[in-house]
Amino acid sequence: MAFISGGYNATFDASTLGQVEIGFTLRHSTFQRLITGHSFAQTPQDAVFQGIQMFIDYRLIEYNQAGVIKAMWPFGTTHLNMASPVGVLAVGSSKAKQLILTAVAGTPAAATPASVTLPRCILAEGFNVELLYAPDLRIVPISQRVYPDTSGVFGTET
Repeated sequence: MAFISGGYNATFDASTLGQVEIGFTLRHSTFQRLITGHSFAQTPQDAVFQGIQMFIDYRLIEYNQAGVIKAMWPFGTTHLNMASPVGVLAVGSSKAKQLILTAVAGTPAAATPASVTLPRCILAEGFNVELLYAPDLRIVPISQRVYPDTSGVFGTET
């Protein structure tokens, strides 16, 4: 059997993110220009590959950890303070930061992969971070866009 399970610890911009509710979901989708023609009407006959986009999603449960504010509020230094001027670039202005996942030792995931490094992550555009102020656990939902480097590499697994 080839089942894999096991938790991962994470740092964002070298600061701990603490525990997550379930885990980390790395997702991607491709961009393809479908080729259609009169012979088959709207039936795709082929496609032109035009790139990939990647995101990572997780739900933080330790609101006071150092990395949480960095992950949920990338364009300021403190929550509710938009310190970055409008017009800065996410990657070009170094706002996108490194996310490192490290497998918990002693689990089947410890070597498959042992770590995942995504050097250019930032809160996804249009993603709503919703914070509950109530007598209940404050969960911080995060979805980050993962940008590739100039060679098209999104990250590494070891």
